[in-house]
Amino acid sequence: MFEKNCVVTSLRGHDTKRKYIVYEVINKDFCLVVDGVYRKKDNPKKKRIKHLKNEFKKCDKDIKQMYDFEIATYLKNI
Repeated sequence: MFEKNCVVTSLRGHDTKRKYIVYEVINKDFCLVVDGVYRKKDNPKKKRIKHLKNEFKKCDKDIKQMYDFEIATYLKNI
């Protein structure tokens, strides 16, 4: 299941195969995702959950406490 701080990969759209971290789950169909480069914390992307693949990895730090460059570095090193 998708929850805050999970690492996910986009399956559909122009951002296919791009990795994100779930910033917030809105409801059972949508969540907000960030990657620190194209989608930063001040402008997260609203993405349909069925278009995401859960990588079953969870970020150790709280996403709301991280800077955008830390998010980008974390996703790059996975």
